[in-house]
Amino acid sequence: MMNNNTNKCAHAMCDCTVGNNQVYCSDHCKDSKDQDIVEIRCDCGHPGCA
Repeated sequence: MMNNNTNKCAHAMCDCTVGNNQVYCSDHCKDSKDQDIVEIRCDCGHPGCA
């Protein structure tokens, strides 16, 4: 049985979805919380954000 529950990536500018046990879709989004910059768009590299 597959688990289809998904959530939005925690990075504010990212539109990617993540699984139940994930918070961020990529290292880029995870690392963004430690950076003191504001992104206009997400650069995670996934098709929905590119």
